[in-house]
Amino acid sequence: MSIAKFEYAPNWGRACRCTHRLQHRCTQNPLHGKASIIHHLKYKRSLLRRILGIFLMHFPHRSVSGFEVPGWDVVTVCDRCHSNYYGRSSDKRSVHHPSVWRQTGGINNRQTWGKTWELRIKFWLLAIFRI
Repeated sequence: MSIAKFEYAPNWGRACRCTHRLQHRCTQNPLHGKASIIHHLKYKRSLLRRILGIFLMHFPHRSVSGFEVPGWDVVTVCDRCHSNYYGRSSDKRSVHHPSVWRQTGGINNRQTWGKTWELRIKFWLLAIFRI
């Protein structure tokens, strides 16, 4: 059994700054106010991330992400909506609740399909309208 080595992409700091700049409110609920955490939607490199990595002359090793794309790979949430204890949460409002977060180990952890698209759409609506 091999253990996956978690390693943040080299652009993680830039992705965090860009995400906060685009949208500073909580994607889960804009009434919560200030977002404080950048939340991964997937712990896995998608085809989009690999292609971006190749075009940007960055050939990522096995990592959490190759190049995070704000709104696609990562969204901002507040502490209350993140509520994470080792990748799980008993709080039903949390993005880490078992009903919306698949905890399968390694780098295959991800939001359910419906929650992923909900967060992406909310992120871009808030980013465009700057509510």
